[in-house]
Amino acid sequence: ATTPTHTPTATSEPTDTPTPTAVPTDTPTPSPTATATATDTPEPTETSTPEPTETPTAEPTPDTPAAEIVAAVLNLRSGPGTVYDRVGQVAEGNQFDIVAKAPESDWLLVCCVDDQQVWIAGGDEYVRQLGPLESVPVAEEIPEPPTPAPTPTPGAVAAAVAGPAPARANAGFFGYGIQIDPDGDLGATAGAVQGLGFNWVKFQLPWKSFEGQPGQRNWPDDKVGVLNGAGLNILASIVKAPNWARPGDTDLSVEGPPADPGTYASFVGEFAARYCGRVQAIEVWNEQNLWYEWGNETLSASRYVQLLASAYRAIKAACPSMIVVSGAPTPTGAQPPAAIPDFTYLEQMYQAGLKNVSDAIGVHPSGYGNPPDVRVQDAWAGTYSRPSHFDHASFYFRNVMEQYRNIMLKYGDGNKRLWPTEFGWASSSNPHPGYEYATYNNEQQQGEYIVRAYQMMRDWGFVGPAFLWNLNYNVTQPGTELAAFGIQGRSAYGMIQAMPK
Repeated sequence: ATTPTHTPTATSEPTDTPTPTAVPTDTPTPSPTATATATDTPEPTETSTPEPTETPTAEPTPDTPAAEIVAAVLNLRSGPGTVYDRVGQVAEGNQFDIVAKAPESDWLLVCCVDDQQVWIAGGDEYVRQLGPLESVPVAEEIPEPPTPAPTPTPGAVAAAVAGPAPARANAGFFGYGIQIDPDGDLGATAGAVQGLGFNWVKFQLPWKSFEGQPGQRNWPDDKVGVLNGAGLNILASIVKAPNWARPGDTDLSVEGPPADPGTYASFVGEFAARYCGRVQAIEVWNEQNLWYEWGNETLSASRYVQLLASAYRAIKAACPSMIVVSGAPTPTGAQPPAAIPDFTYLEQMYQAGLKNVSDAIGVHPSGYGNPPDVRVQDAWAGTYSRPSHFDHASFYFRNVMEQYRNIMLKYGDGNKRLWPTEFGWASSSNPHPGYEYATYNNEQQQGEYIVRAYQMMRDWGFVGPAFLWNLNYNVTQPGTELAAFGIQGRSAYGMIQAMPK
């Protein structure tokens, strides 16, 4: 299963409004204790952008005003506004004849895609207008906007997920974990995890791969059997709704949630019943504050908590001892529509009722090129710098961990623990495009940062099992962006193996 990556800054995405590219400034919020010592650097992450469908170019005649697409990807709409259904997408460079315009000229009716006229945003950041727009008539017939489904308020969702909560599973302990590629020789992989002296393993389980049709479920008995037989505790990250469960107007070129949380709850509930006592924990979704993990739909912490609440109750009904970890947001300062900053998103999750429907709180504290005990405040003070990925709190392992803890305390959830379900540092002299910060860390530094991070988390006392990203993608998928984070066969493996536990 391909593992998601963190996205600190927004990239060009299918939009109707400008996509943010700059990372906003956060106010420093220090918290727990741990000695800050500036030393070398660490990790990255990349955003995978779906390939837009090329649309045949309509060449304008000299007398016909036209629109040339200048956004990387632009949504096509059934009417002049984002409230209308998206009917497709078009790539940069395509040209269309302008047939009509909205009264304010901010939306353009163009011809044609699949012989149909469609609406596009008309701002300069989206299109370059060829020919005088003044000669284009205002559209005589503008379709009625669809009636939007009511957006649940945080209070309404909180009320829905309140009620008698199932008994909480014990998640108040520290542990050493690592994420694996679950394909290939799983026995050898389990042996490599045991060789580290670790007692937890995580793998991602795409729901769509195990229930291709409603009710037709295949189960990973072989994977669970090997890992459980090796004496390892298992965290299963259950993600990626099958197409049949997705909303009708979603973007199927990216992963996303189900239309009905009950379909997911049914799957994870049966999973929990089947593997009760053999799988110890489930993480419900992954990086749901990021557009391409949420179907290119409107990002919503309230909607996510509805999904989490349904899953939590189904899991607890099937296996009360199974630990439910909330899906970890991606660390980012990017703004909608690309993402919601993770500190903001976590607060919104709490406002929607997170406290009542989780045993532990998932977090993805990435280090990029920054040592684990350095904070962004050091960069702001001018005492620390890197060529990139250093000027925002989301780039710092320590800032993310401390701020999440602060938010937990703010909402009265201090008795729970943070579970870092993905953390780590990349090292590569020839990194995958977008992961250039991996050159800031040599292999020795990669190992040092990982060891130091584990020691900090153990000493803090509010951290549960911490899962390093990753063991073996450098072996199983060496040409991908995942490989630079892998530790098998590298210096970091021996350093972690020798680390006191």
